[in-house]
Amino acid sequence: MAALLAFRDFVDDALFHPRWGYYATGAVRFGLGGHYDTYPLALSPAFGEMVAAQAARVWRSYGRPRRFELCEIGAGNGQLATDVLLAVAARGVRWAAFARALRYRIVERSPALVARQRAALGPLATRVVWTRADLVRGVPRGAPFAGAGLVFGNEVLDCFAPDRVVTRPDGTLATTFVAARLGRRPLDRAGLARAMAAPGARRRVRFREVERPLAAVPGLAGFLRRHVPELGRRRGAPPYFACRQLEPFLAHVARLYRRSEAIFVDYGDRRAYHLTAPERRRLVAGPPRSGRSVYADPGRDDVTVMVDFSAVESAARAAGWRVVAYGPQALLARGTGVRLDVRAADRIARARALGWLLGALGVGPEHAWRAGAVTFGRGAGTRESLLAAVRRDVDEFRGARPTPFRLVRLRHP
Repeated sequence: MAALLAFRDFVDDALFHPRWGYYATGAVRFGLGGHYDTYPLALSPAFGEMVAAQAARVWRSYGRPRRFELCEIGAGNGQLATDVLLAVAARGVRWAAFARALRYRIVERSPALVARQRAALGPLATRVVWTRADLVRGVPRGAPFAGAGLVFGNEVLDCFAPDRVVTRPDGTLATTFVAARLGRRPLDRAGLARAMAAPGARRRVRFREVERPLAAVPGLAGFLRRHVPELGRRRGAPPYFACRQLEPFLAHVARLYRRSEAIFVDYGDRRAYHLTAPERRRLVAGPPRSGRSVYADPGRDDVTVMVDFSAVESAARAAGWRVVAYGPQALLARGTGVRLDVRAADRIARARALGWLLGALGVGPEHAWRAGAVTFGRGAGTRESLLAAVRRDVDEFRGARPTPFRLVRLRHP
């Protein structure tokens, strides 16, 4: 009989295993023309200016403490940190007191990404403190880091590996396990890691899903009772992806500072969507809208799970957070003074063009792949101009175009 891995363990290893995980090995390519784009990159530097303004507002709401931290969880390639620090410096004397109080902290699981962040920040790296930690597993040493802080996470929650829960025809619930084989040989977790780290072997690994009772995953049934009590009442419902990491993660984030706000921006929606939308729209492997399976190229594909913000809110309240706001990601722009108009789009387009030019010339941590990636212009194969692409991104962020991104803002205590 083949050794079995819980679906959650399989996905987590495919993302973070030190020998073959997508993020841990540093295989990810950030930005347009890479594996995926994010708004901190697509709207740079405006997105960073919004986060900086929000941090300043939180600092003022806490009485302008002498020490204040902006803590980014999972900082990607470091672009957001760069833009925030530059935005604070650009405000000059108007933000002098805030600049003196501010320290930027990055909490990161992947040592490969820490190296890329340092390279991207360059001289600004001296303004940043890195904490290597997995906030699902525990509170980092040294916390609370300050009396007050703002925690920001962009596309962090969708990286939590989910348990796949299915509703059987009789209304009972079961969970998915994964059987892996190399030829005829079954692979346990360690054996799978060895095979996936070996280029010649990984192409021959095959996967099969197996259903097991909920009790096979300790704690899963309790999580569902607390946060998804509706599950199982509707026969024929699509699989539900339960991210049990939400509970310890939000509890541990609450202990990073004595007082804090937290903002999480991610793909997702509330409960009704997750109980009715097809599986392919809630679990995505590889490039968005590619339709790829999580078993197509694990370790080389990103895996994204749409966030159940109803579960986020209930888990946050259980951890002592107060839900301040939930809604479209455009909430981040309100009250920051950052305008997303035609002039902003032009400024973003110039910044993006400069980044691509420097990458093509061999400058910056992304240059190795950017030189051979997509370009902008009027040549054959071009689908849209750079400015048109930026305006589309701005419209999506503002909500003028449909977007699956949502924002939740929390406050503790």
